[in-house]
Amino acid sequence: MKTLLPFLLLVLIHHFVLAPFIRKRIPVYIVLTVGLLVLFGVWCFSSGERPETLPPPHWQTGQLPPPPPEREGRQLRENVGPGPMRPEMMKMIIGILLIGADLGVYFFVESRRKERKMKELQAENLKQQLESLRYQINPHIFMNTLNNIHALVDIDPDKAKESIEEFSKMMRILLYEGDAPTIPLSKELSFIEHFISLMRLRYPVESVRIETDFPGECPGVVVPPLVMASFVENAFKHGISYAADSSISVKVRLQDDKVVFRCANTSHKSENSIPHGVGLENIRKRLSLLYGKTYSLLIEEDKGIYDVLMVLPPNPETPLS
Repeated sequence: MKTLLPFLLLVLIHHFVLAPFIRKRIPVYIVLTVGLLVLFGVWCFSSGERPETLPPPHWQTGQLPPPPPEREGRQLRENVGPGPMRPEMMKMIIGILLIGADLGVYFFVESRRKERKMKELQAENLKQQLESLRYQINPHIFMNTLNNIHALVDIDPDKAKESIEEFSKMMRILLYEGDAPTIPLSKELSFIEHFISLMRLRYPVESVRIETDFPGECPGVVVPPLVMASFVENAFKHGISYAADSSISVKVRLQDDKVVFRCANTSHKSENSIPHGVGLENIRKRLSLLYGKTYSLLIEEDKGIYDVLMVLPPNPETPLS
């Protein structure tokens, strides 16, 4: 145990006292490490075993040693070679190897620590970006929803009351689920259903055809909040005209372990509006942050129909708590 104690002290002093200097002061680390090895070498050579006491020479005893046989003497001369390594040198080499091994362990631990810290910073930055983008979308939906309710107050007070009830259901979902980077697909579809119910109260059934097709169950599937709802809100904002027949079709299905969202609506352009321009860039950024390149978003406009096709994995590749 006494023999192993200096080696243990050598490794502990190097790991906890000297190795931290590598981060910013490499010359200081080199000087201190060399000094530590010098002290260790002094211990090695000072603690070496002393040779045993030799017998007195023959001139003191008056007796001559017998000469070795001719054959044995010749054999000894033939086997003369380098002697074994001294124990002091062996200890010194072991100490240097321990310093090198500890340095490798220190670099490995430091790299893992930096990698973990970098991931934490990236996750925090990603969370802040998602919150910023989400808060840019939420007011847009609620502003238009409140405008719709305001329009119904004078036209039909009873429908206005129903609108407030649907709006409260939407608010309940956002208050309890909206702060998360992702929510269950069932919650997003419930939000869309309440929003569409609210829109049905405002627009006449004769001139506006609204179709929905949602899956009955979708356990374990999550999506970013308000992304699908934003496309549906834009469809109502830019796809309905009182002067012409309008239609909106919203379909969501689970296919090949993916979430397929499709929203198609008639497009009625006006000189004072840019169809579907609000929030689209934010949506693309949110999807890129959460899914990387594993999602697809295709938007086409042909023959007066604005068609959005979005395909998402069932879970984002960048989970955040």
